[in-house]
Amino acid sequence: MGLLDDIFGRNKPDDRVMQEELQDWNDIVYTRKDLDMDDPVQRREYIGSCLQQMEEASRQLDALEVEYADVTSHLRDMEEIDSLPPEQRAEVTDCAQRIIESQEQQEKFVKRKSKMSDEDFEHMERLQAQAQIGAEKLLEAESFQKKIKNDLKRLDSEHQAYLFREEELEKTIESSKTLTIVIGVTLCLIIIFLLILQFGLKLNVTYGFMISILLSAIVITVLYVQSTGAVVELKGVKKSISRLIMLQNSVKIRYVNNTNLIDYLCMKYRVMNSSELSGMYDKYLKEKKEREKYEDSRRSLDANQKDLIYILRHYRVKDPDIWVHQVEALISHNEEVEIRHSLNVQRQSLRKRMEYNRNIVAGNAKREIEDTAKLYPQYAQEILDMVSRYEEMYPNV
Repeated sequence: MGLLDDIFGRNKPDDRVMQEELQDWNDIVYTRKDLDMDDPVQRREYIGSCLQQMEEASRQLDALEVEYADVTSHLRDMEEIDSLPPEQRAEVTDCAQRIIESQEQQEKFVKRKSKMSDEDFEHMERLQAQAQIGAEKLLEAESFQKKIKNDLKRLDSEHQAYLFREEELEKTIESSKTLTIVIGVTLCLIIIFLLILQFGLKLNVTYGFMISILLSAIVITVLYVQSTGAVVELKGVKKSISRLIMLQNSVKIRYVNNTNLIDYLCMKYRVMNSSELSGMYDKYLKEKKEREKYEDSRRSLDANQKDLIYILRHYRVKDPDIWVHQVEALISHNEEVEIRHSLNVQRQSLRKRMEYNRNIVAGNAKREIEDTAKLYPQYAQEILDMVSRYEEMYPNV
């Protein structure tokens, strides 16, 4: 408990000291104890400091009176509006309601989710005459691009198939040549073998010769026909490959040109594809309508504000311009009560400050000068002369 008492106990003297300091700062103390009033320099400085305080109070009073008059005028304007006949009051209320509606439309425009940046809007506005046609061109180019890609894929497949067939035919021709040589060598060996049997062993191998030559002739004929057909087909395949290569080159040129067209259109309209361009164009059209509504509401707001000022001025409201910024108070009683309360609080504060400067600052300084003149009658004329010059400059104090 002792530690808590020490902690909380420290705050109380500090609070008292602060309050005492604030009280001291608000109090104006006059003392001539250490002054030599017979010294003309000290005497004039002292009287001059009192006059300076009165001068400062006069400046403050002038400013406060202007502000006080404004607040009072505003309260009187509220009374004038409240005392209007029902028909005139309804006219003011209707005009205020139109202002609020215009303001709400503007707030909706600012807070809308589908807001388009000014940069994108201005870009689309420059290209609005071409945007729709550009979207159609881009869509057409993208569709054509798909067809070209399909054609290139098909041509690549055919090219690969012909290359595969070319390889097969070349292998067939090479195999036929190899087999023909093998059969020829084999036939020679068989004939040699049969000759050895005929002359060495005195055997009859006539049928052997006949069968060997016949089989060899048949096989060689078959291989020749196969090789000849492969050669003929190979020429056709090579021609087809050449034709496909030329066709591929033609399609590739169209592909490159179409790709460049798509890239250019995307760069021109700052999009990635036709869908994005169409979406941006639709968004631009909606944004254009929203901005037109906003401009209409802005013009309506300006017109209604001017009408409200004209109506209030016609109904003897001294400062009608301020009501443009607090139109809710013309419709809502609670808002009007809050503003009236705030104005009364302001006026009380201003009145307090005016009384302080008039009674405390200027009044005490004036009394101090009078007391000094009474205590030192030999210098009264000099003091009165200083006060007269001051009163000529500040007659309201």
